[in-house]
Amino acid sequence: MDDKAKVYNSRIESDAAPEAQPKTASKVEKDSHGLTLTERVEQLEDVSERPDFTISAIDCEYNVHSRIICARSRFFEKAMNGNFAESRSKRIHLPEEEMDSLELLISILYGFEISYYVELWTEAQDDSNGSTDGIDKSESRIATPKHSLMENNKCPDVPRQSAGLRLLRFYALSWAKETVLIWTKTNVHRGSIIEVIRDIYRCESGNYTELMDGISAIIMDNVDILVDHDGFYYVVAENGELGAELLRYVILTNKIVMSAMCIHSSLEKLHNIGGQKLVYEAARLKLKIHHRLEKFPGLSSRKTGSE
Repeated sequence: MDDKAKVYNSRIESDAAPEAQPKTASKVEKDSHGLTLTERVEQLEDVSERPDFTISAIDCEYNVHSRIICARSRFFEKAMNGNFAESRSKRIHLPEEEMDSLELLISILYGFEISYYVELWTEAQDDSNGSTDGIDKSESRIATPKHSLMENNKCPDVPRQSAGLRLLRFYALSWAKETVLIWTKTNVHRGSIIEVIRDIYRCESGNYTELMDGISAIIMDNVDILVDHDGFYYVVAENGELGAELLRYVILTNKIVMSAMCIHSSLEKLHNIGGQKLVYEAARLKLKIHHRLEKFPGLSSRKTGSE
């Protein structure tokens, strides 16, 4: 082969070289800064320590800072610090996640991604509304958390770019929480409801602590059904807080029932004395007096104190 042919062949090989590594090239161009997700994590400002935990999916894995991930996700906080094999091995595997979804999740937790917020929040609202179609929510007691996970964990040293966390909270946690509460409310007759209540009150994994208020309200509304499940008594025995709530509920219910019985007895006496008209007039007068007394602040407290 002459020198011209060698030069020609070398040019062909050099031109074809970029096509031989399409994954690396596309990977570098994935974000506007020209860095891969791994490089962005390693080059974080104000973070001196090295990544100390590995999150893997179907076809990829990433090393992350457990301090940042735990401060921004109760799920990972439990996995990394709880009594699990993952906390000892410093590795958690998400078998159902692909590379794109795992990269998006990690980017949200680190606060890298903010541009997709508006588009996906609209999609999240549609998903949430669709999951509740046909269900009466007029008396829903679902409580909205007042503080973010960042505020609760008091972690001031995480990166400042945190707008993407809103999506993680609203799109994932809030949607999942509402779905669990709706499922619980509509499946109180099923035996599996006891396992759901037990897991939430044990708070062993996931963001379950924020579900407890909503679950507690559902339990109180359906305690007459739940007592038919043998496992419900074990759940109450395991959780003093739940037992205390049930006790308060029973005492309050008894007071209401006793008051109603006294009122019913008084109405029967009035009816026997003067007929239905006297009962009506007595009730109207009672309401009128009550309405007038409400205009005097402190009267109720003085009356209570004197009693």
